[in-house]
Amino acid sequence: MNARLSSLLVAGGVVLAGIQAGSLLAAPAALEAQSIKAATAHLEAASLTTDGAGASLLLRVPGFAGRPGLQVLHAPFRVVVDLPGVERGAQVSRKVLDGLKHPLIHRVRLGQFAAMPHPVTRLVLDVVPGTQATVMPAPDGIQILLMPGEGKVQAHMQGFDIEPVRPTVEPAVVTAQLKAPPAPVAAPARPLAPLPSVGPAFQTLPRLVAATALSTALPEAAQAQPAAQAPPAAQPAPRNPYAGRTLGDDTPKYTGSRMTIDLQNTDIREFLRILADTGHLNLVMDPDVQGNYGYRFTDTPWDQILDVVLKNAGLGKEIQNGVLRVAKVEKLQKEAEERKKLEETRALAGPLQTITRPLSYAKVGDVQSIIKNLLTKRGSVILDDRTNTLIITDLPSNIKVLDQLIQTLDVQIPQVQIEARIVEANKNWQRAFGVVWPQANVAPTAITGASGSTTGTPWVGTQSPYWNGVQGFNRTASGQSAAVAWAPGMNGVTSIPSPAGEFWFSFLSDRFSINAVLQALESEGVVKIVSSPKVVTQNNKKATILSGEKIPYPTQQGGAQGGAITVAFVDANLELDVTPQITNEGTIIMDIKLEKAEADFSRTVNGTPTILRKALDTQVLVRDGGTAVLGGVYVTNTTTGSAGVPFLSKIPFLGALFRNKSKQTSDAELLIFITPHVLRG
Repeated sequence: MNARLSSLLVAGGVVLAGIQAGSLLAAPAALEAQSIKAATAHLEAASLTTDGAGASLLLRVPGFAGRPGLQVLHAPFRVVVDLPGVERGAQVSRKVLDGLKHPLIHRVRLGQFAAMPHPVTRLVLDVVPGTQATVMPAPDGIQILLMPGEGKVQAHMQGFDIEPVRPTVEPAVVTAQLKAPPAPVAAPARPLAPLPSVGPAFQTLPRLVAATALSTALPEAAQAQPAAQAPPAAQPAPRNPYAGRTLGDDTPKYTGSRMTIDLQNTDIREFLRILADTGHLNLVMDPDVQGNYGYRFTDTPWDQILDVVLKNAGLGKEIQNGVLRVAKVEKLQKEAEERKKLEETRALAGPLQTITRPLSYAKVGDVQSIIKNLLTKRGSVILDDRTNTLIITDLPSNIKVLDQLIQTLDVQIPQVQIEARIVEANKNWQRAFGVVWPQANVAPTAITGASGSTTGTPWVGTQSPYWNGVQGFNRTASGQSAAVAWAPGMNGVTSIPSPAGEFWFSFLSDRFSINAVLQALESEGVVKIVSSPKVVTQNNKKATILSGEKIPYPTQQGGAQGGAITVAFVDANLELDVTPQITNEGTIIMDIKLEKAEADFSRTVNGTPTILRKALDTQVLVRDGGTAVLGGVYVTNTTTGSAGVPFLSKIPFLGALFRNKSKQTSDAELLIFITPHVLRG
């Protein structure tokens, strides 16, 4: 009777405990449902901005504090972003999604992937091959950066926690000593969490203590250490856009819990079980995974330990859906190749489809060279130049991708008008002084006698007037006379060729005569030449404009007199070659080659003029409608000359009567201006 009563009492206690436990579990479940409903965020807006060659897609989700899911799909290339705890709503319409256009994006799709109580909103971006995607948090949601690249589409997250933060004071540490057991640790009387079974090989080893159980195994002094003594998290340094970076850096980033291990001659299968338990992974090992090894790691992430141990043993791994599979590298590679072949076989199976796509703006030859690289092994493309049409045959799944690519390529190309202005300004200034001493009574310095005639007027004679001389005393009895004449300046030496003004002075008497002409000249001239070639071309297409003449010059065959004479021609042109490129920012990059050649008939060789050439070859970046000064040349020539009679021209003041002096200055200036305009509409 007592035994039966005791059994009933025990059963009743168990039922009451179950009821209490059920009520305790039901209350948190209800609270959890309410908290999930209250924490649900809503998608309010989506916008796309251009960032150089890339793009930035911003999803505005106020209150979003979760961690997005990210995956990349192929055939076609897609970047899939899942937003847990976010409702799709109706704020972002289909019209808004259609307006998110960029060369890297074929199509944007948005939908409610899962409903309450755990809503998930899914964003799918159909992108071009080689696109690099980065998902990062934004103040009111998330931001997706897209950049062009090569090869396969890749995506990663930045700024989100890789693994949930565990409520521990110290970093996760696993310790094991093979030789000496640790000293006993004084701890409160609390039961330790059961440890996973590690097999017979570890029966003689001390128990391994994980980070989640450190609060029960560490001394009270260590537990009482204030959290403020933990080292502060290092703030990431601001990125320098001009700093160097390594391209193709595929070094793995290890973020697992850190472990400290010291083991000798340990079975690798048992060691892999410990690592799988630490990483909360299910474990499948191939029968070929065998061997005993020694391990010693200090404060090392468990996922890094896993990679090092597998590499040392010649093993590989696969992690899918929380399952860690370990096998020989050769076996995994063979399986991957077989899966790839199977996927290719499945992808190439099925009927073919043929479509025709007439093009409006692009040439079929240019588009064919692009899309033929995206055809499957069974696909083909034929072009018809007469109608500018593409005939494509391929699998239906690939036809959609090719059709979207053709729509992206067959667009109207903007045109650019380039106007060049070449300004040449030449300024000449000249001043000269000279003296003429007449030597004969001839024009233009002839003097007349009393009757108005110059006939019989002597240079130096017995009667005045006469030119520049002294008449001596006559001895009538003997018929002898003495005379002295001078000409201290010869024409072409002390004189100037074309004077602008003259000052004559003359002193005449019966015995003495001085006659001189002072000359002066000052001239100034300005020549301005403006050339304005203008040309219109399409984006990334070279345009040429030329204006000028051909100068003939004779050539004698054989170089001997009497040989045949042929006529050759040399170009004297104004030529402008330009290739514009419109950037995503609206500026224009131009490759410019400009040459101006003209004939100079003031300098000839056998009647053929010389050619003066001015050329420029450069690349510039100009905003739409802006003007760039490509080159400027300023040349100044100053010439000073003097000619006169030795010794006499050096006499102070009076020396000016025995010399000429000239000064000439010429200024030449060349400026080249380029102004591009994008023609719209």
